[in-house]
Amino acid sequence: MRALSLIILIPGITAMMFTSCRSYHVSLTYTPPLNGAQVTTDTSLFRVGKVNDSRDIKGTEIGTVRNEFGIPIKTLHAKRPVAQIAHSAYNYALNLRNRSPGNIPKYTISADILELWCHQYTTQDAGCRARVNVYETKTRKLVFTREYTAKRTRQTIKLTYWSNVEDLATVVSETLQAVVDSALDDPDFQQIVR
Repeated sequence: MRALSLIILIPGITAMMFTSCRSYHVSLTYTPPLNGAQVTTDTSLFRVGKVNDSRDIKGTEIGTVRNEFGIPIKTLHAKRPVAQIAHSAYNYALNLRNRSPGNIPKYTISADILELWCHQYTTQDAGCRARVNVYETKTRKLVFTREYTAKRTRQTIKLTYWSNVEDLATVVSETLQAVVDSALDDPDFQQIVR
């Protein structure tokens, strides 16, 4: 009888070990572009206004790592709320471009983060989509709005339980940065705010 209960218990415990999902909190960072940001000398200074987390995923969750059976084994969470991370990324990107706010910024940028996600099954995949709105600060008149999207896929040999969540977080950071940079370096955006 004891051997029979061990035969039943061992596979059950093994199944729980291989299907349990652990949470990991990772940092998302903005890294200055290698080719340099488009620095400007004009006086069209900006401030970053409200950034909203409008994703279907709530809280700080950004994605999962799945095992070979498609079962989630690792859940990634950002260390800070996604709206704060995106707000910081826009501020940092504006500083790099010499467009940080002065005493009276001419324009206010707001953003809605519509997607920011990642997953790993056989590859590391991440995506970001944001709607960027630019307003005249004094009049609150909308002068520019556009959605920006970025997706990244990276091959990896570290699959399932051997995957590194920091590597996946790097892919997510790259997608967020690509959206921020493409918005601020968009020629249409540059034309409107001159």
